[in-house]
Amino acid sequence: MSEVRIAHSPDLSFLLLQPSEAYTHPYLLDSTGRFDWDANAYLVQYGGGKLTYGVRPLSSNIVDKARSLSIFLTFVEEILNIDKLKLSDVHFFTFVKYIQKRNIDNGTIKTHCRNALNYLFYIQTKNESVNLITDKAHKNERHQIHVTKRFHNAGGKVQAYYDHKSFEHLVKITEEIDYIRDDEFIDWLDAINHTKEHPSPSKILKLRWGAISYLLEATGPRISELAKITRSSIKDIYNPLADGNDNSELSCIPINKGKNKGKFRKVPISNATIQFLMAYITTIEHQWPNMDHDNLFINVENGQPLKPNYLKNYTLSVIKNSLYAQPLKHVNNHSFRHRFITLKIAQIIKELASNTPFTNLYSLAMHAVRKLTLHASPSSMATYVHLAQEYNNKYRLNNEHAQISSLVKIELKKLKRLQKQLESGQINESLTLKSMLTIIGKL
Repeated sequence: MSEVRIAHSPDLSFLLLQPSEAYTHPYLLDSTGRFDWDANAYLVQYGGGKLTYGVRPLSSNIVDKARSLSIFLTFVEEILNIDKLKLSDVHFFTFVKYIQKRNIDNGTIKTHCRNALNYLFYIQTKNESVNLITDKAHKNERHQIHVTKRFHNAGGKVQAYYDHKSFEHLVKITEEIDYIRDDEFIDWLDAINHTKEHPSPSKILKLRWGAISYLLEATGPRISELAKITRSSIKDIYNPLADGNDNSELSCIPINKGKNKGKFRKVPISNATIQFLMAYITTIEHQWPNMDHDNLFINVENGQPLKPNYLKNYTLSVIKNSLYAQPLKHVNNHSFRHRFITLKIAQIIKELASNTPFTNLYSLAMHAVRKLTLHASPSSMATYVHLAQEYNNKYRLNNEHAQISSLVKIELKKLKRLQKQLESGQINESLTLKSMLTIIGKL
Protein backbone atom coordinates (compact mmCIF):
# COMPACT_ATOMS: atom_id res chain seq x y z
CA MET A 1 0.00 0.00 0.00
CA SER A 2 1.07 3.59 -0.50
CA GLU A 3 1.83 5.78 2.44
CA VAL A 4 2.37 9.43 3.12
CA ARG A 5 5.48 10.65 4.85
CA ILE A 6 5.93 14.17 6.12
CA ALA A 7 9.33 15.84 5.77
CA HIS A 8 10.13 19.21 7.27
CA SER A 9 12.63 21.19 5.15
CA PRO A 10 14.11 18.07 3.53
CA ASP A 11 17.72 18.16 2.32
CA LEU A 12 17.77 16.64 -1.16
CA SER A 13 21.31 17.63 -2.07
CA PHE A 14 22.22 13.93 -2.37
CA LEU A 15 20.36 13.98 -5.70
CA LEU A 16 23.01 16.26 -7.18
CA LEU A 17 24.61 14.57 -10.19
CA GLN A 18 28.35 14.38 -10.65
CA PRO A 19 29.82 16.64 -13.40
CA SER A 20 30.58 13.59 -15.56
CA GLU A 21 27.00 12.31 -15.51
CA ALA A 22 24.53 13.11 -18.28
CA TYR A 23 21.19 14.65 -17.31
CA THR A 24 18.02 15.81 -19.00
CA HIS A 25 15.92 16.80 -15.97
CA PRO A 26 17.54 19.76 -14.21
CA TYR A 27 16.49 20.86 -10.76
CA LEU A 28 17.50 23.75 -8.51
CA LEU A 29 18.84 23.83 -4.97
CA ASP A 30 18.85 26.99 -2.92
CA SER A 31 21.94 28.61 -1.39
CA THR A 32 21.72 26.23 1.62
CA GLY A 33 21.66 23.14 -0.59
CA ARG A 34 17.97 22.42 -0.09
CA PHE A 35 15.46 21.61 -2.79
CA ASP A 36 13.88 24.84 -4.14
CA TRP A 37 10.22 23.83 -4.42
CA ASP A 38 9.00 27.03 -6.10
CA ALA A 39 11.75 27.09 -8.73
CA ASN A 40 11.43 23.40 -9.56
CA ALA A 41 7.65 23.54 -9.76
CA TYR A 42 8.07 26.42 -12.21
CA LEU A 43 10.52 24.38 -14.33
CA VAL A 44 8.05 21.50 -14.48
CA GLN A 45 5.31 23.88 -15.60
CA TYR A 46 7.62 25.48 -18.19
CA GLY A 47 8.65 22.03 -19.40
CA GLY A 48 5.07 21.08 -20.23
CA GLY A 49 3.95 19.37 -17.04
CA LYS A 50 4.51 15.76 -16.01
CA LEU A 51 2.78 14.27 -19.07
CA THR A 52 4.75 16.08 -21.79
CA TYR A 53 7.84 17.20 -19.88
CA GLY A 54 10.86 17.61 -22.16
CA VAL A 55 8.90 17.14 -25.39
CA ARG A 56 8.16 20.75 -26.18
CA PRO A 57 10.17 22.65 -25.17
CA LEU A 58 13.06 20.23 -25.47
CA SER A 59 15.01 19.07 -22.44
CA SER A 60 17.98 21.15 -23.58
CA ASN A 61 15.80 24.29 -23.45
CA ILE A 62 14.65 23.38 -19.93
CA VAL A 63 18.29 23.09 -18.91
CA ASP A 64 18.97 26.56 -20.35
CA LYS A 65 15.96 27.93 -18.49
CA ALA A 66 17.18 26.35 -15.24
CA ARG A 67 20.65 27.86 -15.62
CA SER A 68 19.21 31.29 -16.33
CA LEU A 69 16.88 31.06 -13.34
CA SER A 70 19.79 29.94 -11.18
CA ILE A 71 21.63 33.19 -12.00
CA PHE A 72 18.63 35.24 -10.86
CA LEU A 73 18.05 33.21 -7.67
CA THR A 74 21.75 33.43 -6.77
CA PHE A 75 21.48 37.20 -7.13
CA VAL A 76 18.40 37.35 -4.88
CA GLU A 77 19.77 35.00 -2.21
CA GLU A 78 23.46 35.94 -2.10
CA ILE A 79 23.68 39.53 -3.39
CA LEU A 80 20.41 41.04 -2.13
CA ASN A 81 19.89 38.49 0.66
CA ILE A 82 16.14 39.12 0.73
CA ASP A 83 12.99 37.08 0.22
CA LYS A 84 11.89 37.02 -3.44
CA LEU A 85 8.44 38.26 -2.40
CA LYS A 86 10.08 41.55 -1.37
CA LEU A 87 11.66 42.32 -4.73
CA SER A 88 10.96 45.73 -6.26
CA ASP A 89 11.65 47.76 -9.40
CA VAL A 90 14.87 49.09 -7.89
CA HIS A 91 16.23 45.57 -7.43
CA PHE A 92 15.88 44.86 -11.14
CA PHE A 93 18.14 47.80 -12.00
CA THR A 94 20.71 46.24 -9.68
CA PHE A 95 20.19 42.83 -11.32
CA VAL A 96 20.95 44.27 -14.78
CA LYS A 97 24.24 45.71 -13.49
CA TYR A 98 24.99 42.37 -11.83
CA ILE A 99 24.66 40.31 -15.01
CA GLN A 100 26.43 42.92 -17.13
CA LYS A 101 29.57 41.95 -15.20
CA ARG A 102 29.38 38.53 -16.91
CA ASN A 103 30.49 40.24 -20.16
CA ILE A 104 27.50 39.00 -22.16
CA ASP A 105 25.71 40.75 -25.00
CA ASN A 106 22.59 42.86 -24.54
CA GLY A 107 20.36 40.23 -26.11
CA THR A 108 21.45 37.64 -23.52
CA ILE A 109 20.97 40.15 -20.70
CA LYS A 110 17.40 40.71 -21.83
CA THR A 111 16.81 36.96 -22.00
CA HIS A 112 17.95 36.51 -18.38
CA CYS A 113 15.79 39.43 -17.23
CA ARG A 114 12.69 38.18 -19.03
CA ASN A 115 13.21 34.69 -17.65
CA ALA A 116 13.29 36.22 -14.18
CA LEU A 117 10.10 38.21 -14.84
CA ASN A 118 8.27 35.11 -16.08
CA TYR A 119 9.29 33.29 -12.90
CA LEU A 120 8.02 36.15 -10.73
CA PHE A 121 4.66 36.10 -12.51
CA TYR A 122 4.49 32.39 -11.64
CA ILE A 123 5.28 33.24 -8.00
CA GLN A 124 2.56 35.93 -8.07
CA THR A 125 -0.08 33.36 -9.07
CA LYS A 126 0.95 31.23 -6.09
CA ASN A 127 0.87 34.18 -3.69
CA GLU A 128 -2.23 36.19 -4.61
CA SER A 129 -2.18 38.17 -1.37
CA VAL A 130 1.15 39.72 -2.31
CA ASN A 131 1.29 42.53 -4.88
CA LEU A 132 4.61 41.40 -6.32
CA ILE A 133 4.44 42.15 -10.07
CA THR A 134 1.98 43.53 -12.63
CA ASP A 135 1.73 44.50 -16.28
CA LYS A 136 -1.34 46.67 -15.62
CA ALA A 137 -1.23 50.42 -15.08
CA HIS A 138 -3.72 51.52 -12.43
CA LYS A 139 -3.72 54.74 -10.47
CA ASN A 140 -4.18 53.01 -7.12
CA GLU A 141 -2.22 49.81 -7.71
CA ARG A 142 0.50 49.05 -5.18
CA HIS A 143 2.61 46.42 -6.88
CA GLN A 144 6.32 46.27 -6.26
CA ILE A 145 7.43 45.53 -9.84
CA HIS A 146 5.91 47.13 -12.93
CA VAL A 147 6.44 45.75 -16.44
CA THR A 148 5.11 46.36 -19.93
CA LYS A 149 3.58 43.48 -21.87
CA ARG A 150 4.53 43.41 -25.54
CA PHE A 151 3.91 41.08 -28.45
CA HIS A 152 5.84 39.88 -31.48
CA ASN A 153 4.95 37.69 -34.42
CA ALA A 154 7.14 34.58 -34.71
CA GLY A 155 6.32 32.60 -37.84
CA GLY A 156 2.65 33.56 -37.76
CA LYS A 157 2.34 32.82 -34.02
CA VAL A 158 1.91 35.84 -31.74
CA GLN A 159 3.97 35.54 -28.56
CA ALA A 160 3.89 37.78 -25.50
CA TYR A 161 6.94 38.99 -23.59
CA TYR A 162 7.71 41.53 -20.87
CA ASP A 163 9.90 44.62 -20.77
CA HIS A 164 11.10 46.44 -17.67
CA LYS A 165 12.54 49.95 -17.40
CA SER A 166 15.85 48.50 -16.19
CA PHE A 167 16.69 46.83 -19.51
CA GLU A 168 14.33 48.00 -22.24
CA HIS A 169 16.90 50.61 -23.31
CA LEU A 170 19.50 47.93 -24.06
CA VAL A 171 19.91 47.51 -27.80
CA LYS A 172 20.21 43.98 -29.10
CA ILE A 173 22.68 44.12 -31.97
CA THR A 174 21.91 41.41 -34.50
CA GLU A 175 24.74 40.61 -36.89
CA GLU A 176 23.49 40.78 -40.45
CA ILE A 177 23.89 37.64 -42.48
CA ASP A 178 26.83 38.57 -44.66
CA TYR A 179 27.24 36.37 -47.70
CA ILE A 180 30.10 36.77 -50.14
CA ARG A 181 28.93 38.65 -53.24
CA ASP A 182 29.96 37.76 -56.81
CA ASP A 183 32.58 40.50 -57.08
CA GLU A 184 33.95 39.57 -53.66
CA PHE A 185 34.11 35.91 -54.71
CA ILE A 186 36.20 36.92 -57.73
CA ASP A 187 38.58 38.79 -55.40
CA TRP A 188 38.69 35.77 -53.09
CA LEU A 189 39.63 33.50 -56.00
CA ASP A 190 42.37 35.89 -57.14
CA ALA A 191 43.81 36.33 -53.64
CA ILE A 192 46.03 33.25 -54.05
CA ASN A 193 47.94 35.13 -56.76
CA HIS A 194 48.58 38.19 -54.58
CA THR A 195 49.25 37.03 -51.03
CA LYS A 196 52.31 37.06 -48.79
CA GLU A 197 51.26 33.58 -47.70
CA HIS A 198 52.57 32.37 -51.08
CA PRO A 199 54.76 34.97 -52.86
CA SER A 200 55.14 32.58 -55.83
CA PRO A 201 52.24 30.10 -55.68
CA SER A 202 52.71 26.80 -57.52
CA LYS A 203 50.16 25.19 -59.83
CA ILE A 204 49.09 22.79 -57.06
CA LEU A 205 48.56 25.67 -54.61
CA LYS A 206 46.41 27.52 -57.14
CA LEU A 207 44.38 24.40 -57.93
CA ARG A 208 43.91 23.63 -54.24
CA TRP A 209 42.74 27.19 -53.55
CA GLY A 210 40.28 27.02 -56.42
CA ALA A 211 39.03 23.63 -55.22
CA ILE A 212 38.51 24.95 -51.68
CA SER A 213 36.72 28.06 -52.95
CA TYR A 214 34.43 26.45 -55.52
CA LEU A 215 33.51 23.58 -53.21
CA LEU A 216 32.66 26.01 -50.39
CA GLU A 217 30.53 27.97 -52.83
CA ALA A 218 28.86 24.94 -54.40
CA THR A 219 27.93 22.98 -51.27
CA GLY A 220 27.76 25.50 -48.39
CA PRO A 221 29.54 23.41 -45.72
CA ARG A 222 31.23 24.52 -42.56
CA ILE A 223 35.00 24.45 -42.91
CA SER A 224 35.18 21.41 -40.58
CA GLU A 225 32.75 19.62 -42.90
CA LEU A 226 34.64 20.68 -46.01
CA ALA A 227 37.79 19.04 -44.65
CA LYS A 228 36.02 15.66 -44.53
CA ILE A 229 34.87 15.58 -48.17
CA THR A 230 36.71 12.77 -49.95
CA ARG A 231 38.35 12.39 -53.34
CA SER A 232 36.35 9.23 -54.04
CA SER A 233 33.04 11.10 -53.59
CA ILE A 234 34.13 13.45 -56.40
CA LYS A 235 35.40 10.65 -58.61
CA ASP A 236 32.14 8.72 -58.26
CA ILE A 237 30.16 11.47 -60.00
CA TYR A 238 32.80 12.63 -62.48
CA ASN A 239 31.93 12.32 -66.16
CA PRO A 240 34.46 13.92 -68.54
CA LEU A 241 31.83 14.13 -71.30
CA ALA A 242 29.11 15.73 -69.16
CA ASP A 243 27.79 19.19 -70.00
CA GLY A 244 29.46 21.64 -67.61
CA ASN A 245 26.16 23.47 -67.02
CA ASP A 246 24.30 20.32 -65.97
CA ASN A 247 24.36 19.06 -62.40
CA SER A 248 25.34 15.85 -60.67
CA GLU A 249 24.53 15.01 -57.06
CA LEU A 250 27.38 15.09 -54.57
CA SER A 251 26.49 12.94 -51.57
CA CYS A 252 28.24 12.19 -48.29
CA ILE A 253 28.70 15.84 -47.28
CA PRO A 254 29.09 15.45 -43.50
CA ILE A 255 27.09 17.44 -40.94
CA ASN A 256 29.09 18.28 -37.81
CA LYS A 257 26.57 20.37 -35.86
CA GLY A 258 22.87 20.64 -35.09
CA LYS A 259 20.20 18.00 -34.68
CA ASN A 260 21.43 16.15 -37.78
CA LYS A 261 25.01 15.90 -36.52
CA GLY A 262 26.65 12.72 -37.78
CA LYS A 263 24.43 12.46 -40.84
CA PHE A 264 25.20 13.34 -44.45
CA ARG A 265 23.46 15.50 -47.02
CA LYS A 266 23.26 15.57 -50.80
CA VAL A 267 23.69 18.66 -52.96
CA PRO A 268 23.47 19.12 -56.75
CA ILE A 269 26.77 20.47 -58.05
CA SER A 270 27.61 21.59 -61.57
CA ASN A 271 29.70 19.30 -63.74
CA ALA A 272 31.96 22.28 -64.50
CA THR A 273 32.87 22.43 -60.80
CA ILE A 274 33.35 18.66 -60.66
CA GLN A 275 35.68 18.84 -63.66
CA PHE A 276 37.72 21.57 -61.96
CA LEU A 277 37.95 19.45 -58.80
CA MET A 278 39.08 16.48 -60.87
CA ALA A 279 41.88 18.58 -62.39
CA TYR A 280 43.09 19.21 -58.83
CA ILE A 281 42.67 15.55 -57.82
CA THR A 282 44.55 14.30 -60.90
CA THR A 283 47.41 16.68 -60.15
CA ILE A 284 47.89 15.70 -56.50
CA GLU A 285 47.50 11.96 -57.21
CA HIS A 286 50.15 12.23 -59.90
CA GLN A 287 52.41 14.01 -57.39
CA TRP A 288 51.71 11.51 -54.57
CA PRO A 289 50.50 8.23 -56.15
CA ASN A 290 50.88 6.28 -52.89
CA MET A 291 48.65 8.38 -50.61
CA ASP A 292 47.13 6.10 -47.95
CA HIS A 293 44.07 8.28 -47.31
CA ASP A 294 41.05 9.57 -49.23
CA ASN A 295 41.12 13.21 -48.11
CA LEU A 296 40.59 15.84 -50.76
CA PHE A 297 42.59 18.67 -49.23
CA ILE A 298 46.23 17.91 -48.52
CA ASN A 299 49.53 19.46 -47.52
CA VAL A 300 51.26 20.27 -50.82
CA GLU A 301 54.65 19.48 -49.26
CA ASN A 302 53.99 15.87 -48.28
CA GLY A 303 50.51 14.83 -49.43
CA GLN A 304 49.17 14.39 -45.90
CA PRO A 305 45.58 15.46 -45.01
CA LEU A 306 44.96 19.02 -43.83
CA LYS A 307 43.34 19.24 -40.42
CA PRO A 308 40.10 21.27 -40.20
CA ASN A 309 41.63 23.91 -37.91
CA TYR A 310 44.58 24.38 -40.23
CA LEU A 311 42.28 24.69 -43.24
CA LYS A 312 40.19 27.32 -41.46
CA ASN A 313 43.20 29.40 -40.43
CA TYR A 314 44.87 28.95 -43.81
CA THR A 315 42.04 30.45 -45.86
CA LEU A 316 41.77 33.45 -43.55
CA SER A 317 45.54 33.93 -43.59
CA VAL A 318 45.63 33.93 -47.40
CA ILE A 319 42.98 36.66 -47.49
CA LYS A 320 44.38 38.70 -44.60
CA ASN A 321 47.82 38.83 -46.23
CA SER A 322 46.56 39.49 -49.74
CA LEU A 323 45.95 42.44 -52.00
CA TYR A 324 42.24 42.10 -51.11
CA ALA A 325 42.61 42.18 -47.32
CA GLN A 326 40.65 45.43 -46.93
CA PRO A 327 37.69 44.79 -49.27
CA LEU A 328 37.33 41.23 -47.91
CA LYS A 329 37.88 42.01 -44.21
CA HIS A 330 34.23 41.17 -43.42
CA VAL A 331 34.33 37.84 -45.27
CA ASN A 332 35.20 34.47 -43.76
CA ASN A 333 34.65 30.80 -44.50
CA HIS A 334 31.11 30.88 -43.14
CA SER A 335 30.23 33.61 -45.63
CA PHE A 336 30.17 30.88 -48.27
CA ARG A 337 27.47 29.02 -46.38
CA HIS A 338 25.39 32.21 -46.38
CA ARG A 339 26.12 32.58 -50.11
CA PHE A 340 25.06 29.00 -50.80
CA ILE A 341 21.71 29.40 -49.03
CA THR A 342 21.04 32.85 -50.52
CA LEU A 343 21.76 31.81 -54.11
CA LYS A 344 19.78 28.57 -53.80
CA ILE A 345 16.73 30.48 -52.58
CA ALA A 346 17.22 33.07 -55.35
CA GLN A 347 17.38 30.28 -57.93
CA ILE A 348 14.26 28.52 -56.65
CA ILE A 349 12.31 31.79 -56.44
CA LYS A 350 13.14 32.47 -60.10
CA GLU A 351 12.16 28.95 -61.12
CA LEU A 352 8.82 29.07 -59.28
CA ALA A 353 7.91 32.72 -59.90
CA SER A 354 6.04 32.16 -63.16
CA ASN A 355 3.58 29.51 -61.98
CA THR A 356 3.43 29.70 -58.17
CA PRO A 357 1.08 31.94 -56.14
CA PHE A 358 2.98 34.78 -54.46
CA THR A 359 1.87 33.72 -50.99
CA ASN A 360 3.39 30.25 -51.40
CA LEU A 361 6.53 31.24 -53.29
CA TYR A 362 8.89 32.06 -50.43
CA SER A 363 7.78 29.25 -48.12
CA LEU A 364 8.35 26.73 -50.92
CA ALA A 365 11.80 28.18 -51.63
CA MET A 366 12.78 28.08 -47.96
CA HIS A 367 11.50 24.52 -47.55
CA ALA A 368 13.46 23.34 -50.60
CA VAL A 369 16.70 24.92 -49.36
CA ARG A 370 16.29 23.58 -45.83
CA LYS A 371 16.19 20.11 -47.37
CA LEU A 372 19.60 20.83 -48.90
CA THR A 373 21.20 22.29 -45.79
CA LEU A 374 19.44 20.15 -43.13
CA HIS A 375 20.70 22.52 -40.45
CA ALA A 376 19.70 26.06 -41.40
CA SER A 377 17.46 27.53 -38.72
CA PRO A 378 13.96 28.57 -39.86
CA SER A 379 14.29 31.87 -37.98
CA SER A 380 17.13 33.05 -40.22
CA MET A 381 15.42 32.04 -43.47
CA ALA A 382 13.46 35.30 -43.72
CA THR A 383 16.75 37.19 -43.94
CA TYR A 384 18.00 34.82 -46.63
CA VAL A 385 14.82 35.43 -48.64
CA HIS A 386 15.43 39.17 -48.45
CA LEU A 387 19.01 38.72 -49.68
CA ALA A 388 17.81 36.38 -52.43
CA GLN A 389 15.32 38.99 -53.65
CA GLU A 390 18.10 41.56 -53.63
CA TYR A 391 20.34 39.23 -55.64
CA ASN A 392 17.65 38.46 -58.23
CA ASN A 393 16.89 42.16 -58.70
CA LYS A 394 20.55 43.06 -59.14
CA TYR A 395 22.00 40.14 -61.08
CA ARG A 396 19.33 39.03 -63.54
CA LEU A 397 20.69 37.17 -66.56
CA ASN A 398 19.45 38.25 -69.99
CA ASN A 399 18.03 34.79 -70.46
CA GLU A 400 16.00 34.14 -67.31
CA HIS A 401 15.87 30.41 -67.98
CA ALA A 402 19.52 29.91 -68.85
CA GLN A 403 21.20 27.28 -66.68
CA ILE A 404 24.77 28.45 -66.30
CA SER A 405 27.10 26.82 -63.79
CA SER A 406 28.46 28.98 -61.02
CA LEU A 407 32.02 28.45 -62.22
CA VAL A 408 31.16 29.63 -65.74
CA LYS A 409 29.09 32.53 -64.39
CA ILE A 410 31.98 33.76 -62.24
CA GLU A 411 34.41 33.56 -65.18
CA LEU A 412 31.97 35.59 -67.33
CA LYS A 413 31.74 38.20 -64.58
CA LYS A 414 35.53 38.37 -64.57
CA LEU A 415 35.43 39.22 -68.28
CA LYS A 416 32.85 41.95 -67.67
CA ARG A 417 34.95 43.41 -64.88
CA LEU A 418 38.05 43.42 -67.07
CA GLN A 419 36.08 45.34 -69.69
CA LYS A 420 35.09 47.98 -67.13
CA GLN A 421 38.66 48.25 -65.84
CA LEU A 422 39.96 48.73 -69.39
CA GLU A 423 37.34 51.37 -70.20
CA SER A 424 38.10 53.29 -66.99
CA GLY A 425 41.85 53.22 -67.64
CA GLN A 426 42.67 51.08 -64.59
CA ILE A 427 44.55 48.52 -66.73
CA ASN A 428 46.14 48.64 -70.19
CA GLU A 429 45.16 46.67 -73.30
CA SER A 430 48.07 44.24 -73.04
CA LEU A 431 47.18 43.15 -69.50
CA THR A 432 43.48 43.01 -70.42
CA LEU A 433 44.12 40.71 -73.38
CA LYS A 434 46.40 38.44 -71.35
CA SER A 435 43.83 38.16 -68.53
CA MET A 436 40.96 37.57 -70.96
CA LEU A 437 42.85 34.76 -72.72
CA THR A 438 43.49 33.10 -69.37
CA ILE A 439 39.78 33.27 -68.46
CA ILE A 440 38.64 32.04 -71.87
CA GLY A 441 41.09 29.16 -71.55
CA LYS A 442 39.33 28.04 -68.37
CA LEU A 443 35.93 28.17 -70.09
